[in-house]
Formats: sequence, structure tokens, C-alpha cells
Amino acid sequence: MGFSVSGAVAVVFVGLLVSAATLYPAVDRASERRADAVDARNERALERQNTAISLVNATYNTSQGTLTVTVENTGASTLDVRAVDLLVDGTYATPEAANATVERNSATDIWSPGETLTLARNEPDAPGRVLVATGLGVAVTGTVEVV
Repeated sequence: MGFSVSGAVAVVFVGLLVSAATLYPAVDRASERRADAVDARNERALERQNTAISLVNATYNTSQGTLTVTVENTGASTLDVRAVDLLVDGTYATPEAANATVERNSATDIWSPGETLTLARNEPDAPGRVLVATGLGVAVTGTVEVV
């Protein structure tokens, strides 16, 4: 009971040191990633709280077959026009098919607070309802006025 017990204890001790040296960076990375994810979630929640939109009007021109939806950014967040979705009678209207303009400027993708976004799209029939949703999930819905 001399060297063999001492040798076995030394081997077990070295094994514990190696496994602890491997485990610590993995746990540290996981903890760091979790903290980053919590921070990102909190930032999205704050941005969602600061986002508000209101439907100005939604009209369908029967002679031209054009649906025009005007929405105002009433919140404090600047929104991305490319992330705005339009649903017409529950059917997703592709963004490419809806001509989007911010304050009559179709070249910008930035929708600042206080500005209006106009979405125009050809529709074969007069729709009844529209829904406009931002990239953060804030949405507004309304009925379409036929003119």
C-alpha cells in the first residue's frame, strides 16, 4: 500500500484538473450567451413598447382596382419599411406587390415617428379588411372603404 495508492490518487487528481479545465470554458461561454440573449430580449421588449401605429385610412378605388392603405407611425421607434407586412382579408400580400412610400418617398426604407406610410396594391375585388403589422409584431387592423 505504498506507491500504487499514491499513484492512483495522483492520476485521479490530474483527471479532475483536466476535466475542470475543459468544463469551465464551456460553462462560461454558455453563461455569456444566455446573458446576451436576455439583453437582446429586453431590448426587443423595450422597442416593442415604444412602437405604435394607427390606421389613417384604407380605401379601394373600384374604377382602378387599387387598394390604398395609409398608416401613421405614432410611436417613438423608427421602423423598417421592409419589415412591414400587409394582410388583405386574411391573405398575405407580398411586399413586392405593395408599392410602399413614406411621406410620398418610395426610395426610403426608414419610417420615422410622425410619418405616414402608404401601401398601394392592385386588387381584383374590393377587400373588406386589412391588417398592417410591423417587424416587431405591433399591428393595426381596419375596414376598407370602397370609393
